[in-house]
Amino acid sequence: MRGVLLALLFAAGFGLFWLGAVGGFSVRVEMGGLRDRLDGIGMWALPVFLAVVVGWLAFVLVRVPILALAAAFAGACLPALWRRRGREGARRERERAWPAALAQLADALEAGLAFPAAVVLVAEAGPPLLRSELSRFHARLRAPGLEAALDGLAEAGERSADTVALLLRAGLLELPSGGLAPMLRELSVVLGERFEARAKARSRAASLQVEAAVLALSPIVLLLLVGVASPAYLDAYRTPAGTVVGALGGGLIFGCYLLMRRLGRVPEPRRTQGRGGR
Repeated sequence: MRGVLLALLFAAGFGLFWLGAVGGFSVRVEMGGLRDRLDGIGMWALPVFLAVVVGWLAFVLVRVPILALAAAFAGACLPALWRRRGREGARRERERAWPAALAQLADALEAGLAFPAAVVLVAEAGPPLLRSELSRFHARLRAPGLEAALDGLAEAGERSADTVALLLRAGLLELPSGGLAPMLRELSVVLGERFEARAKARSRAASLQVEAAVLALSPIVLLLLVGVASPAYLDAYRTPAGTVVGALGGGLIFGCYLLMRRLGRVPEPRRTQGRGGR
């Protein structure tokens, strides 16, 4: 019975992982900002709780200390991985939204609107992910001035926002009036093509990451299946010497997994520095 339950848990977890990594499937929770609540619990409370629960569950199922420790380590890493995935997803969605926002801004400028009015228009009717940022940009544009507004736009810490800020600085401060709209439209096309190219590279990298996860989990799954068929086989790993051997083997497997992920990682381009080479 324990073996069947363990197999079901593994199949469910691996299925969700595969959907998220390959199929682009993600679960969006909107129940009163659950993610914000989890962040408010603390950076340590949730990882410790998950480590204890997952480690205890694994020990109850297999009674192998090293596997329980590995499960506890995985449970402790889950919150950090979830937050990282959320941040990367939000950043990619914002990167996807910039070409449409720039195209709308170029359309407004070509229609005869002044630059501040065009920013207001895009902030109200543009991509939802960028509306608040463009509203803040317009507020800084009215109060501190253009320099502060451009510096605030680059504070997002994203390469696309840095590029837009530099182009706006050049178009509004260094180029003759009337040359900004064509530049924005060209930048919109460039950013769109760059995003599509990186999306294809990330898709290939995600496939390699899934392969790395399968190769890393295969020895553990094989060990558990043999243990289900012959429970006495796992007795050797319940001894101190077996724990040491399991820890060394697990460390090698984990190191190979990290190496495969690194080989398949898509390097992120460096941020475009602000004015003056900052």
